[in-house]
Amino acid sequence: MQNNTAFKFAPVFTEDQKIDVALEDGQAVIKLSTWVEDLGWCGQKTMALDTEMLDELSRLVIAAKMKLKRDAEGDNDEILSARILDFPRSV
Repeated sequence: MQNNTAFKFAPVFTEDQKIDVALEDGQAVIKLSTWVEDLGWCGQKTMALDTEMLDELSRLVIAAKMKLKRDAEGDNDEILSARILDFPRSV
């Protein structure tokens, strides 16, 4: 028997945006909200993801983070030429 109560994680905040993540009905629900003066937090987008889609999203977020970090450090995706050494042969 499945429990239908929601489990909420602590939100991620910036000054004018927040992301809430909750588990509801066997899915992860991700909500993006923005702060509007005189209104408060206003929902912008909501996504409900099953386990497979959540795994794929996790991989994409990690790849994006790594790419942004490399770009910030000045690394680029150029392929450097290298000399390949032959494996030593026994006589």
